Amino acid sequence: MPPSPLKILYVEDNEIVREVTAELLAQEQRQIVACADAEEALKEFRENPFDVVITDVSLPVMSGIDLARSILKVKPDLPIIIASGYSLDFALENWGANVRAIVKPFEAPEIEALIGELTGS
Repeated sequence: MPPSPLKILYVEDNEIVREVTAELLAQEQRQIVACADAEEALKEFRENPFDVVITDVSLPVMSGIDLARSILKVKPDLPIIIASGYSLDFALENWGANVRAIVKPFEAPEIEALIGELTGS
């Protein structure tokens, strides 16, 4: 029986960045669900199981930080990668070992290493 695909919820409001990064993340054993905002991402999260969440910090209406907090209230051990083009000045060490940050723009090896660390894949 083939292994089940790694399900990634990816949240980015910039359409071009969202499309390019979703393509970068796409692999044979992955299912990528790309959302333009936190509200859409929360709807997907409530309706589907995910193995990892990757979110931009700067999103319209609800920030990626608030999205991550909302998700962690429901699934405290879900791996989350928070991406930002700016310095991340909040204390991630208080969030737990399953929450990491990455600075945008990031290269494929950087995001792949984080996904691998967090999911064991």
